[in-house]
Amino acid sequence: MDAGLMFPEDELLGIDVVIPDIKYLEDNQERIEAIFLTHGHEDAIGALPYILAKIKAPVYGTELTIALVKAALKEHKKVRFNDFHIVDEKTKLSFPNVDAEFFRTTHSIPDSVGIVLNTSEGAIVYTGDFKFDQSAKLGYETSLGRIAEIGEKGVLVLLSDSSEAEHAGATSSDSLIDEEIRHAFHSAPGRVIVACVASNLVRLQQVLDASFATNRKVAIVGKELERVFDISVRLNKIQLQSEDLVIPLKEAKKLPQDRLVIIETGNLGEPIQSLQLMTQGKHPKVNVEKGDTIYITTTPSPSSETILSKTIDMLYKADATVLTMNRDLFVSGHGSQDDLKLMLNLMKPKYFIPVHGEYRMLVAHAKLAYQVGIPKSNVFVAGKGEVIEYKNGRMTAGNRVFAGNTLIDGLGVGDVGNIVLRDRKLLSEDGIFIVVVTLNRKSKAIISGPEIISRGFIYVRESEHLLEKSSEVVTKIVEKNLQDKEFEWAKLKQDIRDQLNRYLFEQTKRRPMILPIIMEV
Repeated sequence: MDAGLMFPEDELLGIDVVIPDIKYLEDNQERIEAIFLTHGHEDAIGALPYILAKIKAPVYGTELTIALVKAALKEHKKVRFNDFHIVDEKTKLSFPNVDAEFFRTTHSIPDSVGIVLNTSEGAIVYTGDFKFDQSAKLGYETSLGRIAEIGEKGVLVLLSDSSEAEHAGATSSDSLIDEEIRHAFHSAPGRVIVACVASNLVRLQQVLDASFATNRKVAIVGKELERVFDISVRLNKIQLQSEDLVIPLKEAKKLPQDRLVIIETGNLGEPIQSLQLMTQGKHPKVNVEKGDTIYITTTPSPSSETILSKTIDMLYKADATVLTMNRDLFVSGHGSQDDLKLMLNLMKPKYFIPVHGEYRMLVAHAKLAYQVGIPKSNVFVAGKGEVIEYKNGRMTAGNRVFAGNTLIDGLGVGDVGNIVLRDRKLLSEDGIFIVVVTLNRKSKAIISGPEIISRGFIYVRESEHLLEKSSEVVTKIVEKNLQDKEFEWAKLKQDIRDQLNRYLFEQTKRRPMILPIIMEV
């Protein structure tokens, strides 16, 4: 159920995205009957193209979710797959020993569903990402009656979203944001640039509605955002109040500044880095100008708060006005503690497994389950690879299976490991020191060099003495090794690394990557 990706943390230098390691699935392909998707965000569908390259199983999802997956697959031309099936809350599917059905949930993208797997032992329910919003618009509503009905029939085990389990109270209704956005657009003296996550369709709809209400036209910037917008309009998941509300960027540049809204997003639908390029004047299509109002409608994750703060600082330096979401409102696509307890009370599961979140969030969600009366012995906080088994009427934590992450770097899938990341980290911290020597083993003489090339370690023009001394160190090492009757290339290179590393550390207290290049004539 679900096949998402996550964005890399800071220490994963050069990595584009991270997906789950699917070795266990590959080894058990014959047991896979279907892949179910709850919604169309990257954390639910992003890894699917990589999985379908190795595993062939029918994929089930709602209309918008399947459309977004098909569009994503076009970027992976080597993957040939078309076994897709559209479902809704009325769909019932039968597989060997399992029947599947669905229920609507509220999230920041329409067509989100939870999944019910009915087995001979009881129902297994997976909520997907959800919150409760009593003012949710058409296409985003939760089917509360259906959830209550599932709970009344009896739920063996509930797997529930834990992303905001540490946040007290309830998640604010998106309807409270409508007036805030409209007021911001009305008050802006010039152009408005909205930073928005590409797949946050509820926010995108609000921006479009506010633009129409304040007599502004909208231009969309960002390949991912354009793709999601086009699909959503075609499937009637986004409503346009006038046919000419959204216009091409070239046409938008002809409008008065106070008549324009630009919605931007960047690589993989994340807007902040793209906003930085605009601030620096390096964006290929749009750059921030004096008098612009920048409205950041995304809620940063803890890992991205520093980047967001830096970006806001850059925007102020560019003489822009910066607006963010109202701090008095907790706006998220995920349920807070009151939402999570309501789901637990409606489902009334015998067993509970918190999922989707950092480990501390799973623990926080488990504590909520204790508060609503689920015994501690019936709550399982599972780590990666832990197997939860149900046998003879009891659920227990069983063995472990291999589970980890696969790093995606450009076209490379899983070919970047700890050694490559270690080298990248070393290069980023202390730079590289390359030594080039040409020698003649027969005459036991150095023909040319040592030539030393430094990048990211020292400023060469101000460190000529250090380079001269380093060259002398290398010359002595090479001459000594050439006199050795049991000359070995590997030993020569290692001697250069060790002794030069020691010398450079004594002089600079830094340890660059040392790369000896020895050539023979």
